[in-house]
Amino acid sequence: MLRYFSAFRKEGIIILRDLAGMIVLFVMPMIMIIILSLVQEFGWNAITTEPKIKVLYVDEDHDSLASMVENGLIGTKNFDLVKSIQGKPVTGESAREEVRRGNFQIGVIIPAGATRTIREKIRLMVTQFVSGITMPVHNPFLGIRRNDSVNIAVFFDPSIKGTFKNTFMSAMKEFSLKIESQMIFQTFNEQLRKMFPQFVTGVKPYSETVYFTESYPSGKSKEPIPNSTQHNVPSWAIFAMFFIVIPLTSSIIKEREEGSLIRLHTLPVNYITIFMAKVGVYLIICFIQFLLMVLAGMLVLPLFGLPPLNIAGHIPALVLMAIVTSLAALGYGILIGTLARTHQQAAAFGSVSVVILTALGGLWVPIYFMPSVIRMIASWSPLNWAHSGFMDIFLRGGHFSEYSPEALKLLIFFAVTIGIAMIYRKIKSPIAS
Repeated sequence: MLRYFSAFRKEGIIILRDLAGMIVLFVMPMIMIIILSLVQEFGWNAITTEPKIKVLYVDEDHDSLASMVENGLIGTKNFDLVKSIQGKPVTGESAREEVRRGNFQIGVIIPAGATRTIREKIRLMVTQFVSGITMPVHNPFLGIRRNDSVNIAVFFDPSIKGTFKNTFMSAMKEFSLKIESQMIFQTFNEQLRKMFPQFVTGVKPYSETVYFTESYPSGKSKEPIPNSTQHNVPSWAIFAMFFIVIPLTSSIIKEREEGSLIRLHTLPVNYITIFMAKVGVYLIICFIQFLLMVLAGMLVLPLFGLPPLNIAGHIPALVLMAIVTSLAALGYGILIGTLARTHQQAAAFGSVSVVILTALGGLWVPIYFMPSVIRMIASWSPLNWAHSGFMDIFLRGGHFSEYSPEALKLLIFFAVTIGIAMIYRKIKSPIAS
């Protein structure tokens, strides 16, 4: 134990001699999280919130069909109907021109007489049906045909996403079917009253029987979605922890080049003691980084209009995840520092590999937006394990059983990387490196 504390003290003295470097390690991640959170705020809200699309709505019908379509689109809460531009009512020509220019993404024109055409066609259909009952042999209405149709003009901007286009067309078809069904019931009631004067219609119109209830595996009616702060604080804290690979590898290679590692081995100190002393010192640095990032999320980001980070009830879980994430980052740094022969190799490979693992880990873009092949690769990224663990804490209650698989993976990753570094150092002496 005394040997470990001696090695720990030696590492601490080396770190404290480079105060400027330590300030950069602590301050730069905080600046990064503020800037990137502000940059991502708009795009993140576009992903996690229900967007509204402005729809130019031209009502030339002024009857039931147009009214029901209008109320239905408003009720979906996905579309914002625009009937006038700069105080002037929208016409069919102006709507087409505005969508063509890209000022609006969707335009709808309900043609004049649309409701009347539907009503007359339904009246003929009902009349033919009823007369078929009363005059089954000689029915004068059977030969009558009406081929009129209602053509609702819907035009889209070419840049609109296919999902919004399909959603809009599905909504429009649903509203048209509803109004036709209502008209059929109303027309049947009128015909029955003519045939049977004592017939009394129901007080209430027919209501829907089939309903759909949305639920989630958690049993909640609404699944929590991370806001920009909940996503960015752990993301960039993890990134900062793994970027410790640069100073850590530099320290390992510097010891080897200056010969201090060889002098250490003249003493009765084994590799595990040297490695774990570095882990102990840099673990404190990583934890301070994480603490500063959390404080930035709680106190600094709200000053820029971003939602504050709420860690109430999650402190023990966050501390544990921060420790295992730091250990995984330090194991990765020690492995690279042991295998690399020069500062240039360590810096280049370490920084680039961390950026790649960050992209694969879902720290920049959620992995469910990635192709299936990339998602499969991302499942092996330690940064993805760390990020998933933090999301389990913030969004799923933070029970140990929920984030423990990710924590265990990070610990195994730390043990494997340290083990490989020790085996390599025993096989290949630092004198020959």
